[in-house]
Amino acid sequence: MKTVNKILFLSLVISLLSCSNAEQTEKNTLPVQTLIGTNIPSLTLDAYHKGTIKKVSLQSYKGKWLILFFYPGDFTFVCPTELRELSQFYEDFRSDNAEVLSISTDSVYVHKAWKESSESLKQVTFPMLSDRTAKLSKALGVYDENTGEALRASFIVNPDGIIVAYEIHDPSIGRSAGELLRKLDAAIAVYKGGGGLCPAGWKKGDPLIKPIQ
Repeated sequence: MKTVNKILFLSLVISLLSCSNAEQTEKNTLPVQTLIGTNIPSLTLDAYHKGTIKKVSLQSYKGKWLILFFYPGDFTFVCPTELRELSQFYEDFRSDNAEVLSISTDSVYVHKAWKESSESLKQVTFPMLSDRTAKLSKALGVYDENTGEALRASFIVNPDGIIVAYEIHDPSIGRSAGELLRKLDAAIAVYKGGGGLCPAGWKKGDPLIKPIQ
């Protein structure tokens, strides 16, 4: 009888542990809350910009559109191709009253060395921010604890400081600056459009959808 009781007790313990592990697994796979409609943090970061090292406050861009362009690291393979392409579209972003800030967890001194030594970055004129403490990356959910790097992520922030669009990629997948610009143009059109909506494939100058009232 004692043997039977022991077996039943062990079965109960194993069952409880299995349920606990299943619940923990479910908790780990639950989606995080969306950042759409939230304000960006009020942080000031070091930046390398036009040959100088300075402080950049995110709040100083209130009233402008803002692109936060996170990437894993300097002196890598995919990242310089992204920043080079982004620099080719930079004036288009600026004509939309938008500023572009590239961001990684590298120091500003690494940014400086990378820009000065890479042919791919010769045309980059937007500020290169250092999120050395990872405060911004963590606040926006794009920090990889395993590598100590930011993920490949892009955020579109409206003039009120509110996130209206973002994307996060695996580090192996590069982004399209042209598509990011299209999304910015769509966000601007909706922001100004008095309730209009952008359909699939919308491009700057296309009409907006006006919902039936």
